[in-house]
Amino acid sequence: MQSLGIASETLRLRLAPALGGSVLAFELHRGGVWLPLWRPTPPAPERANQCASYVLAPYSNRIRDGRFSFEGRSYQLRHVERDALHGDAHHRPWQIVETGATRVRLRLETRSFPDFDFPFPFSVEASYALEGVTLGARLVLTNQGASRMPAGLGFHPYFLRALDGGASEVELETKLGGIYPGEPPVPMLPTGPPRPLPPELDFSRSRPLEAVLDDCFSGWDGRARIAWPRSGVGATLEASARCRHLVIYSPAGQPFFAFEPVTNANDGFNLLARGGYDDGVVVLAPGEALEAGFTLRITS
Repeated sequence: MQSLGIASETLRLRLAPALGGSVLAFELHRGGVWLPLWRPTPPAPERANQCASYVLAPYSNRIRDGRFSFEGRSYQLRHVERDALHGDAHHRPWQIVETGATRVRLRLETRSFPDFDFPFPFSVEASYALEGVTLGARLVLTNQGASRMPAGLGFHPYFLRALDGGASEVELETKLGGIYPGEPPVPMLPTGPPRPLPPELDFSRSRPLEAVLDDCFSGWDGRARIAWPRSGVGATLEASARCRHLVIYSPAGQPFFAFEPVTNANDGFNLLARGGYDDGVVVLAPGEALEAGFTLRITS
């Protein structure tokens, strides 16, 4: 599998254009070695969700039963067994548009794939840049059709819980507005508007990330501080204005957690159809674009 890499004097990033444009590795140069900050990708990955990070487009998270309504019409997607998880863009090969020592830009045109699992044609570009101790990531999705379309974007980086190979040391500081309620069998699909945060999920002051989570949060201020105190490394994340929803996936017994800046709530297209929700879904006119991004600054 072809991969390409970019690097600054302090950080390096490696991507796989053919595997959904996914990130294979994100590492910090420290003490004469390259230290992984995101979950390392296995040697021969078969899917984007095995990688260190991947792109969510044209929506984040799930659509209930893979079915949604938009402007009076109903649409059925194919991946219903997993509630049409994270869109189809990460299942497709991307094209390299631009590459250099410290930056890269990739592009996907859905019209290149007759079986693309979304009823509206679009293009999406992903760009990554390294400058010193800072990573910049940006997505631009453009409506390439003749009618309006609903859209959302997101990033799915898996951060390591510990950087020294030991037990979890990670601490999190971020301000969240509320949490979407859910119920089995798919508790991450909203059953109503956001509820106030319980005290155990208040990360407005830095605290260890110990909770088992797979939840969508609303009213995020777009900022976070992730720290590994034992290793003496920290990261400050700042997301663009569109990313006011956040998904945290923190599974039990795993050496990683996902911290996902996203534009839309889980099942956002169906929340949009119901009305009354600040679901983050953007309706794009023909030729109109949705942009989202973040910067991640590393301190050590």
